[in-house]
Amino acid sequence: MSGTLSSFAIPAAFPLVGLSLVATATLTFWQGLLVSAARKEAGVHYPNLYATDAEAKADKKKLVYNCTQRAHANTLENVTTIVTLTIFLGLYHPKVAAASNFIWVVGRVLYTLGYKTGDPATRNKTGGPFGYIGLLTLFFGTIYTAGTKAYHLYV
Repeated sequence: MSGTLSSFAIPAAFPLVGLSLVATATLTFWQGLLVSAARKEAGVHYPNLYATDAEAKADKKKLVYNCTQRAHANTLENVTTIVTLTIFLGLYHPKVAAASNFIWVVGRVLYTLGYKTGDPATRNKTGGPFGYIGLLTLFFGTIYTAGTKAYHLYV
C-alpha cells in the first residue's frame, strides 16, 4: 500500500451530516438571541461579559442573564469538537454522525432551557445530560473509525 488514499467518495447520506450541522449553527444563533434578550432585560451593558456575583445575588434578572450567557458559552466551548467529530465520522458513517449530532443539539436545547431559569442546577435536571449520548457516540465512533482506517494503512 502506498500510504495515500487512492480514492474516496462522499457517502450518499452525507447531506444528513450537513443538516445536522445546520441544526448546530441554529442552536448557537438561538442561544445568542436568548443572551441578547436576557442582557437587555438585566441591564448588563457591554463590554461586560457577566454581571458581578454581587449584582447577580441582588437581582434575579442578572442571575438569569449570567446563567443564559454561561449556557451559550459552554456550547461554544464544545462546538468545534462536535463539528470536527461530526464531519470526520460523517465521511464514513453519515447516518450515525448526523443522528449523534442531532442528539447533542437536543441535549443542548434542554440544557439551555434548564440553565436559563436562573438555577444552575436545573441545567442537568431538564434532560441536558441527554446530549452526552450524542457526544460520546461521536467521540468513540471517531476513535474507532480513525483507528481502524489508520490500522489498515499498515496491515
